[in-house]
Amino acid sequence: MNNKEKYLAHILFKVRVLTSEGQDFENLFIAIMQSANLNFRPVKPQGKFGDRKNDGFDKETGTYYQIYAPENSSKSSNTAINKLKADFEGLYSYWNEQVTPIKEFFFVLNDKYKGGYPTLEVELAKIEKKYKIKANPYIIKNLEDLLFELPEEKINGIIGLTPDAVSINDIDFGSMNEVINHLTSIKFSYTLEHIPYNPDFEKKILFNNLSDIVASWLKQGNYQNHIIKNYFKRNRSGLKNDLREIFSKLYSDGLKLVGNNKENDTVFLYILTNASPQLKKHIQDAVLVLMSYYFEYCDIFKTPKKEKKT
Repeated sequence: MNNKEKYLAHILFKVRVLTSEGQDFENLFIAIMQSANLNFRPVKPQGKFGDRKNDGFDKETGTYYQIYAPENSSKSSNTAINKLKADFEGLYSYWNEQVTPIKEFFFVLNDKYKGGYPTLEVELAKIEKKYKIKANPYIIKNLEDLLFELPEEKINGIIGLTPDAVSINDIDFGSMNEVINHLTSIKFSYTLEHIPYNPDFEKKILFNNLSDIVASWLKQGNYQNHIIKNYFKRNRSGLKNDLREIFSKLYSDGLKLVGNNKENDTVFLYILTNASPQLKKHIQDAVLVLMSYYFEYCDIFKTPKKEKKT
């Protein structure tokens, strides 16, 4: 990977992490672990027995993993500690005796880049002392480090990176139909907003501090605006406004996700990911053309203030 591709891969991974909880995050963790360690075995819940408090393990090394991915990790410290205690006791009572002795235990936390809890370290230290094993937290930084040790093709397969999407091909209406059918199936509560004036395209890119690679996507998408205009002419009235509302909502959700307005590339890739029914080049090309259209007409990203004439 070159530097631009690594940068995109990092942001795409971050988007996956920030939007994943519960089973979605567990699937992401397992995909990375299986790619990194051929001995890693995920544990599928079995009826009333569940997974016996084990989300995955390496029998050769006696390493076990238990995953916790709450919606808001910063407000769930007590829940996390209680889960750690109960899950480890259940894990130890079943797996240590009947499968393979536990030598190392990781409590995997989707901390969403906020770090682990100090109280979690204390509880893990108690487990180490009582059971004579290694016990540590496994946070997103650890998972990201492991991901980027993988070969490029495996990284791309896990996070859906398409480096060649920098060059947008001609869009066919089949791709556009697939994207728009996906978008219009998303349930949103619509709110009518005033559409601001249309600023200079380049000026808006600079104002939002978007990276060179994102800027290049927007510019190339903008070259194919005629496709979108023709599409709207051929389809029902009101579709343009419906899509406008959807993209505005995706933008608003992306801003809430990152917590500040400076991570605009992350917001951009959040919209691209969630607007794409499939992470394939022809689909992402269509989404990028749509995003460029709604970027130009000020429905996504901030608009620079109009300069007063003197």
